[in-house]
Amino acid sequence: MRAFENRFFRLEPVRPGLWLLVEKTVRSLVRANVWVIEGEDAVLVVDGGWGLVDWPLDEIFADLDRPLWSLTTHAHCDHIAQAFQFTGRRFGHELSDAVMRAPDQENTNAQPWTPYLQILAEGFEDLGFVPEDYGTAFRPAPLTDVLAQGDTIDLGGRRLEVHETPGHSWHSLTLFEAEQGWLFPGDVMIATYIVDILPDSDKTEVLRTHQRLLELPFQWSFGGHGAPLDRRKAEGIIERYAERKAEEGLRA
Repeated sequence: MRAFENRFFRLEPVRPGLWLLVEKTVRSLVRANVWVIEGEDAVLVVDGGWGLVDWPLDEIFADLDRPLWSLTTHAHCDHIAQAFQFTGRRFGHELSDAVMRAPDQENTNAQPWTPYLQILAEGFEDLGFVPEDYGTAFRPAPLTDVLAQGDTIDLGGRRLEVHETPGHSWHSLTLFEAEQGWLFPGDVMIATYIVDILPDSDKTEVLRTHQRLLELPFQWSFGGHGAPLDRRKAEGIIERYAERKAEEGLRA
């Protein structure tokens, strides 16, 4: 693999074997992370972004000599828009599959939330993006591989454990790569605000999920938004979230 950049996208190295695909069209505060994990036999793209512009996969991964797979950590609008482009294996939770087969404005939470988020980054006004219309053009991407707690994804020389981690949504999955100590928790643990007020969110489940994540010996967490977190920072975020929920009368 190699780095890539054009007006709309950037693929940049993060760690050996780990890349970040950046949708430059989306304002950084709400931009969703798209992690790309390399194995010897396949490459896994974690989540499908906002998709304000279709990803030019043939250009971004021009020199790739391995299958390109995708995984959906959870079926919300900012993580599924480009999943349809992946014609090989598409991984995700059983509860995500119904959404992925027929994604729309409501079942992906695209509306009524999008108009309030100021998604479009400065300099891309020529795209003609209409927040109220976002979610009407999603394309189906049914899963080929339904995952559950205890499953694994073998990329060749890199093995990813699958953990069910509900809370942000009921269909949230987390990946853990034990050799490097890498955690990919989607939106249930991120450097920015942990959203727990959506129709498919559950605050108590977030608390329980956080406690289960702490049992994993991860060293770095690569969440669905914001910067990567080392273990210490992740523990701090979990502690502060628990304190805020305790003020609401909630405990794990």
